[in-house]
Amino acid sequence: MLKRAITKLKSSDKSKQFIKYCLVGGVNTFIDIGALYVFVEYLKIDVITASVFSFIIAVANSFLMNKLWTFRNKSTNYRKQFIKFFIVSVIGLGVNTIFMFTLVNLLSIWYILSKVITSFVVLTWNFLVNKFWTFRLFQQNIEILKNFEKDLSIIVPAYNEEKRIGKTILAISDYITTRKIKAEIIVVDDGSKDKTAQVVNNLSKKITNLRLVSYQPNRGKGFAVKKGVEESRSKLILFTDADGSTPIEEYENLKNSLDKTSSDIAIGSRYMAESNVKIKQPFSRIMIGRVGNFLIRIFLIENIRDTQCGFKLFKHTAAKNIFHFQKVKRFAFDMEALTIANHLGYKIVEIPVTWSDSTDSRLRPVRDSIRTLKDLIFIKLNLLSGRYRQEKTK
Repeated sequence: MLKRAITKLKSSDKSKQFIKYCLVGGVNTFIDIGALYVFVEYLKIDVITASVFSFIIAVANSFLMNKLWTFRNKSTNYRKQFIKFFIVSVIGLGVNTIFMFTLVNLLSIWYILSKVITSFVVLTWNFLVNKFWTFRLFQQNIEILKNFEKDLSIIVPAYNEEKRIGKTILAISDYITTRKIKAEIIVVDDGSKDKTAQVVNNLSKKITNLRLVSYQPNRGKGFAVKKGVEESRSKLILFTDADGSTPIEEYENLKNSLDKTSSDIAIGSRYMAESNVKIKQPFSRIMIGRVGNFLIRIFLIENIRDTQCGFKLFKHTAAKNIFHFQKVKRFAFDMEALTIANHLGYKIVEIPVTWSDSTDSRLRPVRDSIRTLKDLIFIKLNLLSGRYRQEKTK
């Protein structure tokens, strides 16, 4: 593998990169020593602490120079790349120490010659790993269709839903048949331990536009919806909960609003004045939900009253781009999807819907609230670091 990597460097462009990398190394050696001198002589910081500070400054400067000049890397995910670059630098420091100890103490080689040999080894290590790992550009494989097999894909994420999934599928099938909607139903079995897959397979024998996507182990609702979006081949993509909390008939309201407002996404809402909540959640869950939504509106996305209602309709291109960047795998995926949508410039319209709480809800108020708070911070950091800033595919 190392031989192949070195062979790739033989072209003139690769040689220029290596020369640039060496020049950056020289500049940063000067910065490292200069900063160390200032910290020790003028700021009176002890040598060990000062050497740590000077090393960090040199690494930060080296990162920026190599990213913007040596490799001309256009990725805006600075946080992830800097972490990688720092790890490579620390490992390089470790390699330097091991080689110097081995060459000087064990092999009795003159320390200056040992330093030359060690510097070349560390320089080569840093260059190759940063080129082919830190600053490597990965191609985005987002499949955006121009011709659609169906008008609508209905994604139903399911985990241990053998008791409820059949009723929900039959309701959806009856609706799209009655309305003559050219649609497909995609049930994503999120690593269920019960007979969810068997129920869906049995129904697919008489419902020809029903598909099952199944995998193990359980990965989370967000992962399941993303998987469903990847499988979708329709002009519009809707996801709805397996318990049927929002009746499928609300699809028509979302689609009409999508058309009238020229929006890219229409989301169901339980918290608008016109919303019809037939069976309310317990008071504790309502309070947790409202506090969570308040934090979401402050830190992530404004003007949306309900990010967590599991009934959302996307235009094909919007869905493919948004879920390509999705990182959150569990309950907080809704707020991440809407945050990405807003960040990419997609227009969102919020629509009041009919909704009923399920008595068999899988939500664990305390545990899931803590996890959602962690995800909120994670999403905010992704926003600040540019992780969602790549160009969307048209």
